[in-house]
Amino acid sequence: MLDTVSIGLFDGFDASEVARIRASRTAEIAEQGRARAMKKAHKLHVRRAKAEATLAEILPARVADSESWHVISHGDIDSLSYLSHALRGVEYFDFVLISTWCMGSADLDQIEGWIESGRIDTLELYVGEIFPSQYGDECARAVALAERYGFRLVVARNHSKVMAARCGDYCLAIESSANVNTNPRIEQTAIHASRELFDFYREFFSGLKTIVRHG
Repeated sequence: MLDTVSIGLFDGFDASEVARIRASRTAEIAEQGRARAMKKAHKLHVRRAKAEATLAEILPARVADSESWHVISHGDIDSLSYLSHALRGVEYFDFVLISTWCMGSADLDQIEGWIESGRIDTLELYVGEIFPSQYGDECARAVALAERYGFRLVVARNHSKVMAARCGDYCLAIESSANVNTNPRIEQTAIHASRELFDFYREFFSGLKTIVRHG
């Protein structure tokens, strides 16, 4: 659009000055884009913090063995918020499995933070077949993180939203209608402190093979 508008407008100006003006405007537009992206990410972080505060009010920090807790929410809690809440009850998880149809860059930021800080030792991440094509930037980031930290990343015809986490003998299975990323819909989630369910999901997902080669 800048080139179209500039036809005739810069006639008679020094070519190098015109180039400088265009470069300056391009940089300004890019900076505005970054500012908007940062604002959006900050908003998501605040929203997730509120969600986790809500979970802290209604759920125990650590679900007792053999107990199940069921939650229905009005579009303000995503499934990753449940994992964040579960981390309040343990020092760290030695194994975490995450299955989701899709996820955002802010979700990958949080997961990377947990790995870097030692809150998650071993990770397995399973995503849907739409992830590489419709979430290209996020998929590239996930591939880079998988290579950096050595975790298992599988793209499959997957629409399940499941997490399984283990800390020694303490095991959780989190079943949810919600994807990892936040969305404005009513969602239901069940959290089970169950070794049997943990093993059930881990065994199933370990047998999946990616339909998209990466790395």
